[in-house]
Amino acid sequence: MDKTKLIEITLTQWSAQFKSGSKKTKDARLNFEELFQKWKDLGAGFDDLYETYLPKAIKVHQPAAAVVRNTFKTLKSSYGKTEKEFSDDWNASIEATGQDVFFEFFPAVPLDKDDEPKVYGNMSATEYRAQRRYADQFPTLDTTELVKAWREQKQYNPEVDDKLENILGGGNSDETNS
Repeated sequence: MDKTKLIEITLTQWSAQFKSGSKKTKDARLNFEELFQKWKDLGAGFDDLYETYLPKAIKVHQPAAAVVRNTFKTLKSSYGKTEKEFSDDWNASIEATGQDVFFEFFPAVPLDKDDEPKVYGNMSATEYRAQRRYADQFPTLDTTELVKAWREQKQYNPEVDDKLENILGGGNSDETNS
């Protein structure tokens, strides 16, 4: 089966399951995450989904006119706007959530364009050099004065001294880790 057909079937299945699931606005993020994870597992990408399938998914999550009307009647006194404004705000909120979650799963611009082999753990040589340049912007901490002052102090402070002793290598790490 081709990818487009699988994407459509997944959307249809999600829509059917959504009818018995939570339709609350606060659950919109979780609902969209569920669908987008399924699409990601299928190998779908931004170009496959954005123009055609994302609007359909958002439309599925938006409330029906009857639900908007009944909810507005309940909240009319505290909302202070018209039913149309209430409906528009509600739908815009769901659309914004859907868009936000979509871009988390399928960024419009690839985040990692570095095709070099990973030679420093999970970093390429270019990434490592960039990270090194950033780290070198900051002064190197010289702890010799700190150690000297700590050893010369007259009072024992267990909160500071035990942690500092362990950091400086003079303490028993088994005692402090338990």
